[in-house]
Amino acid sequence: MPSVLLGAKMANEAILLIGHGSKLDYNKQVLELQAENLRRRGHENVFIGYNEKTMPLVGEKLAEIMEQGFDTVYAMPVFIASGVHITRDIPRKLGIPEGSDGGEVEVDGRKATVKYGEPLGNDPRIADILTERIESLR
Repeated sequence: MPSVLLGAKMANEAILLIGHGSKLDYNKQVLELQAENLRRRGHENVFIGYNEKTMPLVGEKLAEIMEQGFDTVYAMPVFIASGVHITRDIPRKLGIPEGSDGGEVEVDGRKATVKYGEPLGNDPRIADILTERIESLR
């Protein structure tokens, strides 16, 4: 059964990065890069799913994660701002209540806790990145 050591406790946890999805490969490449960055920082069991247009879709990836035996999934939207996808579409695909930060889900007879993160846009560190990008243009 998969597990990862988090601090002093042993947990059966997975991280699901969620992207919008696109007809362009660059969207997928960015999420794959961020997943690899998390792995290099010591996070194990990092997966990727997409809301639309790119495979695997969020619901399919969640089912696969649960099939592998993970019982806690940190679903992290890699979006700048909240909108209909964040508040309605993705929670439905994850099987959690709209507007919630997660809940218990059941897929194909397996149960797991899904903890749903917030989009990136309200994080003040985004301004640091923007400042660096502005400076690089000067």
